[in-house]
Amino acid sequence: MRRKDPVWHWLAPLLALALLVAACEADPDAAPEDPDVDDPGVVNVVSAFTGDEADAFRASFAAFEDETGITVDYEPTADFEVLLPTRVEAGDPPDIALFPQTGLLMDMAEASGATPLEEFMDIDELEATMVAGFMESTRDDDGNTFGLPMRLANKSLLWYPMPQFEEAGYEVPQTQEELIALEEQMRADGETPWCLSMESGDATGWVGTDWVEEYMLRLHGAEPYDAWVDGELPFDSPEVREAFEAFERIWAIEGNVFGGTDGMLEIGFGEVPNQMFQDEPGCWLHRQGNFITGFFLDEVQENIDDRVGVSYFPAFEGEDEPVLAGGDFALLMNDTPDARAFMEFLARDEFGEDWAAQGGWLSPNVNFDASTYPDETHRAIHDAAISADLVRFDASDDMPGVVGTGTFWDGIVDWVDGRATLDEVLTRIDESWPS
Repeated sequence: MRRKDPVWHWLAPLLALALLVAACEADPDAAPEDPDVDDPGVVNVVSAFTGDEADAFRASFAAFEDETGITVDYEPTADFEVLLPTRVEAGDPPDIALFPQTGLLMDMAEASGATPLEEFMDIDELEATMVAGFMESTRDDDGNTFGLPMRLANKSLLWYPMPQFEEAGYEVPQTQEELIALEEQMRADGETPWCLSMESGDATGWVGTDWVEEYMLRLHGAEPYDAWVDGELPFDSPEVREAFEAFERIWAIEGNVFGGTDGMLEIGFGEVPNQMFQDEPGCWLHRQGNFITGFFLDEVQENIDDRVGVSYFPAFEGEDEPVLAGGDFALLMNDTPDARAFMEFLARDEFGEDWAAQGGWLSPNVNFDASTYPDETHRAIHDAAISADLVRFDASDDMPGVVGTGTFWDGIVDWVDGRATLDEVLTRIDESWPS
């Protein structure tokens, strides 16, 4: 039988206490620590926020660094869709990655063994604070949720140059039928209706997929749309084909798009809307999400309520009025106390207030203080998104990555460029769907 040592029985606790006191006294000026973080260190975060967006994101987490003493090592990359899978395959994922595509997020969650939100957050409470339907986009068949919404995009928006629009006598269309009539009127006036381009580096194609998704919702509603996203309704089906053909009507009509199809593939997606704000507009209409305001000319952003008109991208007469939404989601890839603390920071109601004040950013949190937005334009866009009856997440972002950010993107580009027929593109996308 092991003998009890009466000295160490009481001396060990005192020694441990002395060591603790010494450690606390060693650095009396140390920053206060988050109660959930034992040893503040560094959190590596990777996303596609570059340029001004990267600066705005860094400013948004400065308060977190001050509060916790944790350093956020942020790595922006324009090649996110390529870089992240490469790092995961090499066994070197970041602590947290921010995804604009939920399909890619779910692929990477499985490949990296990411931690679901349920393990460290109250998922019901979190979901109640987010725009309806967002959390479902990153939930697997076992009920585990992996993506934390941290930015919202309302994509169902029609932009136009308000002063010039009114001077020309044009009226904002309330239905798709009125929109088609407006295009015809503009062409008859010798004007180019649409500011539309898809060039976006390695991500070229996503603008075109958004158009198809808008028409899928407007032509066929929620059930076919959901079945399409889940792979149950093939691309080469009458419903999806009709959505592609509705988009084709926009770009295939001569004189309907600024720069024609060549311009669609060569002009940066963020550059083309500024053609609206010339003294003599080069084009008059732009369908894009709220984030596009961050690409507007500085003088336009500074006077957005006076210079820019925005309305709902209309539905067909007598049909439901859906909203196509997008956004960015945070995925916890290395489960550390520091990384968990940053995820919890992103989930706060007030996260992004500084970012929102600059324009071009919307919170997915229904409790976010809308007065933070810099103008009535952004407040109206936010209200429309959080109060919409029918909201569906961007289909290409929700599909498996090999399709949504792969063959769907590439197929749109090949189709518009004339390198492939619609039949060829739809067949190719269906064949790429994971079994």
